[in-house]
Amino acid sequence: MNKDLVTLQYPQMFQGVFARRREVFVPLVEDARRSLHTLPVPEALRPFYDTVVRDNPQPSFMLLPLMFLAMAEASGGIQPVHRRFLPVLLLTMEICAIVDDTVDRTPMRSGRRTFALRFGEPSTTPFVGSLIALAAQEAARVEPYLLGATMNLFTELYALQIWERQHLYPNEALFARWLDNRYRENTLGVSFGLDTALRLNGRPPLPTRVVEAFGRIFQDVDDLVNIIEDRRTEGENDDVLMGAVTRPLLVTLENQPSLRTDVANLWRVCRVMTGASASAVHKTPAHLNPTIAKIYRPIHEAILDEGVRGTVRHVLADYRTTVMCSPPEFRPAIQEMTRTWVDRLRRCKGNELLTEEEIRHSLGDEPQEAA
Repeated sequence: MNKDLVTLQYPQMFQGVFARRREVFVPLVEDARRSLHTLPVPEALRPFYDTVVRDNPQPSFMLLPLMFLAMAEASGGIQPVHRRFLPVLLLTMEICAIVDDTVDRTPMRSGRRTFALRFGEPSTTPFVGSLIALAAQEAARVEPYLLGATMNLFTELYALQIWERQHLYPNEALFARWLDNRYRENTLGVSFGLDTALRLNGRPPLPTRVVEAFGRIFQDVDDLVNIIEDRRTEGENDDVLMGAVTRPLLVTLENQPSLRTDVANLWRVCRVMTGASASAVHKTPAHLNPTIAKIYRPIHEAILDEGVRGTVRHVLADYRTTVMCSPPEFRPAIQEMTRTWVDRLRRCKGNELLTEEEIRHSLGDEPQEAA
């Protein structure tokens, strides 16, 4: 521990509640990062641990810990037990990011090389095992209930990701299950963050319909941003070329059924020509392969034309479901959180997918957000 933590990079593109409560949330996140930095870990583990804790300016999946804090505030206030659990939540999100990047063969995350790219996929297994043990120890120390909740997240999430990894480039019969699986992964994370905050304040979990709709918003907004802002230029993967089923892809195929054959042809080629690891994908990005690029071009154009707009409609419908199915006492807080995600689509670089009026109209005359 001969180096200090790098300066925190607070999320900029997601505004709303995160921007409004920044002055409260930043000190809490900084304290949690320091707690993780000073956590006693085996000497052999320290260099690897430091790459994801000390040297990471923006904790992975940072919005979920911020949502945890927002939900705690809305349900009785941020208690000492919330503060003690926050480091565990940050560490849990790093574990989830490492596994996610390995399964997805992702070379870059937020401008940094992923653990899988830096140290190789074989190293992720013992590293993740060590981190899960640390997270379990700390969760049990904070509150016995949290150990069960944390282990349940890992068990269910990684079961889904094993299935996902084994069914890349699926046949059409698996498309619906694939997307459901993808949404379920996000729902588990949303439920873990929000319901844990509620439980620590002695409150019951949110209705299933709320966290399911919020989980779909999570995934769809992320997929839309990746398409519109073309994250491939930043070293991130194209989901379709990696064999993943997304809402924009399915909406496109519903509107242009003739492209189903093109997708099948594309994936036959990608199975053979796309690298099997983050390192291989990084060395030879799929979208730069001339054969793949030629087959993908009409599909990608159709996704931009049909899939994006259709997925935006799904996001607005889920926004309404999330708000209207929330318990009345938490509805303003849930509305502000989900609104923050939906509003990200207004901030896409070079392409505003939504207007302020469309977002307001999706809820009609329902209650306004928290001040």
